[in-house]
Amino acid sequence: MTGRVSRRALLFALGGVGLVTGCGDGHATWHGAGDIPGDSRPGDAASAGVTDSASPLVVPPANPPQPGVCPAPPGVEQKPGGPQYSLPCRGTDIALTVDDGPDPTYTPKMLALLAQQGIRATFCMIGRSAAAHPDLVKRVLDGGHHIANHTFSHPMNIAKMPAGAVHTEMARATDAIAKAAGGGYRPRLFRSPGGAWSSTVLGQCSALGLHPLDWSVDPRDWSRPGVQHIVTTIMKQTHPGSIILEHDGGGNREQTLTALGFVLPKLREAGYTFAQP
Repeated sequence: MTGRVSRRALLFALGGVGLVTGCGDGHATWHGAGDIPGDSRPGDAASAGVTDSASPLVVPPANPPQPGVCPAPPGVEQKPGGPQYSLPCRGTDIALTVDDGPDPTYTPKMLALLAQQGIRATFCMIGRSAAAHPDLVKRVLDGGHHIANHTFSHPMNIAKMPAGAVHTEMARATDAIAKAAGGGYRPRLFRSPGGAWSSTVLGQCSALGLHPLDWSVDPRDWSRPGVQHIVTTIMKQTHPGSIILEHDGGGNREQTLTALGFVLPKLREAGYTFAQP
């Protein structure tokens, strides 16, 4: 998938299929097409791959969830004590989570976008990055956002590490975030890098008093798949209770910011409310 997407495609994708389904009644609410909110997207659209030449893409609506049930990702079994993949099913609540920061270039842009939209998110921070940028840790908290522990060094597969090493990654990250925050803040959530879980990882979450947090909507924005891919994945897969995964660190995040500049206001216009796990 390339990063090229037409303005017409985004109008179809975002304006024509704003579907919100409540948990209790299973009825869909439709919202008509509208103008792309150009003033709300960060950066220059052309530089992010938005053109006028691609063919339109119609995004099919999300399937309404069963009354009282918020969907997990396909094939995922949610078990007591296991990772959290969705919010408790309360009407139209969804959550935005932002991983791999803080980053001096993209975290301030993400914060500006969220402030503009009146949305509070959960930033899953790498401990060594928090230690390097304590000013950004404070800005995230000052914006009303939550911070989750995302390990100290972001190991490639923490699920294969021994208990002592897992403990060190988690404990060092919590200490680094708490020190950077400077006001006694300590994260209560833990997100495993890459969503890699094991009995050892979950055991260390319990030992350190951390709640394991996963996600249910993943547009793989870290791979820079193109604005169109990020937008359509979120619009197709978001249901009440969804936890959306995005990134503000780990590389160039202009595609992420441009996509969220389109998606977030459309989700709000469709009736979704942003909550925090």
